[in-house]
Amino acid sequence: MTLAFEKPLKDFLKNFQKDLNLLQKRLKKESDQFVNKAKTAADKKVLNAKKKELEALVEQKLAQLEPTINKLVHDLNTTAKKAGVDLTKLEKTVKSNISAARTKLAKDVGAIKKKTASKVKAKAKARKANPTKKAATRADTSVSETAE
Repeated sequence: MTLAFEKPLKDFLKNFQKDLNLLQKRLKKESDQFVNKAKTAADKKVLNAKKKELEALVEQKLAQLEPTINKLVHDLNTTAKKAGVDLTKLEKTVKSNISAARTKLAKDVGAIKKKTASKVKAKAKARKANPTKKAATRADTSVSETAE
């Protein structure tokens, strides 16, 4: 009777061992993925902390430099007004000129692209309509000379 149960028991143990190995591999893979996610999350936390620290330093430096910059801009405006130049009006005209130039440039570039595209299409049509003849090869010329 022990022989009758021996084979199914071996098969069961063999399948159980395979399933156990598969389970171990999956657990290992999932734990590795979890560790990697935890590391990246920790790295992101460190990076975010450093980013906030740098932002605070930049804001602090800007706060220190802001009075100096404001004084410089004020002095520049007063000097320009004494010379008869309104810097705010000048800035507005420069900005409007720049925007107008950008729109004109965009239109010109679009027109150029259309022209080149139409030229390329025309050349392609011409090539299809008039295929070039093959150049005579040395073998072709030697055959025609011997025929005479």
